[in-house]
Formats: sequence, C-alpha cells, structure tokens
Amino acid sequence: MPHLLERLKMKNSKYALIALLAALSAGLASAQSMSNQGYYGEVGYLALNLKNDNNGFDATPKLARVTFGKEIDKNLAVEGSYAFTVSKDSSVVGGTNYTAKATAFGVSLKPKIEITKDVEAFARIGATHSKYEDEASSVSKTKLAYGIGMQAQFTKDVYGQVDYMNYYKQDGLSAKGFTVSVGTRF
Repeated sequence: MPHLLERLKMKNSKYALIALLAALSAGLASAQSMSNQGYYGEVGYLALNLKNDNNGFDATPKLARVTFGKEIDKNLAVEGSYAFTVSKDSSVVGGTNYTAKATAFGVSLKPKIEITKDVEAFARIGATHSKYEDEASSVSKTKLAYGIGMQAQFTKDVYGQVDYMNYYKQDGLSAKGFTVSVGTRF
C-alpha cells in the first residue's frame, strides 16, 4: 500500500507540472498578440540537490520554479521567483529514511550579454528565502543566491533557458541545482 501511495503522489506531481506548463503555453499564445513592454515570465523544472555534509543526508527533490522579471535595459533585468516541491525525494541517514521537500522565494538581478544572435549568457545574484524540510528538521533562512545560465530565443516572444543556481550554503548544508525553463515576453 505505501508503494502505491508513493506512485500516486509521483503521478500527481507530474500532472501538476504538466498543467502548469499547459497554462504557460496558453498564456504564450495570448502574450504574443500583445506588444512587448519589457516584462517576462518563466516556468521551470528544478532538480534541487539538498546535501548535509554533517550527517550524510543527500536528496534531490524536484521543484517547479515560477519567475517574473522586468528588463531594465538590454544587459540587465530584475526578477522575482517562487519555487515549490512537485516531487519529494528521500535519503537514508543512520538507518532512518528521511523525505525532503523545499520552497523558496526571492529577488535577483540578472546581468546578461548576447553571445550570438538569439543566445544570451547571464548571471543571477540576489537574496532567496528558502525552507527545507524533512521528518526530523526544518531550516528556514534568507541567504545570498547566485548562478549562471544560457537563454535562447525560439520565437520573437518565446525563449528557453537552462541555469545552475546556488540557493543556500551554511553549516554544512547546501542547496543547488539545474533548472530548465520556458518563458515569454509581454
């Protein structure tokens, strides 16, 4: 029975992510008809690696990350993002199985540069408030978050990107990971 419940939770997480991507796609169609005002929105899939060097805990919950931003100029944007767990992961520590999940929200600056036509390299630096939980503990702190990434235009208003971010590092606990996103300008 527990294995069946785990499979159902995993399926529901996948359906939630598919529904989120479908909603973004519907928004993309309507956003393309609007003139570009320098705003953009993204939805992404984040494989977050949570690691505690003090006790050997190592889990990779999957999160959905929603980002909204505003272009300040062609080389700088400001963003706000929110990430939430769509699929938990577990780690065995001292013979006990711990299930991990996370949520985070933050703001960041995004300096960027076009490296070829329709392809940009960027960095992110900002503050992120993160909450990491398992059955034994909970950590909730605001820390410096930073990372790098690449973005490619698919159409005039739709783009894709991949980034690697460090969200948290303190007292042997770290949270970092890759995100694959799709976004639109409006």
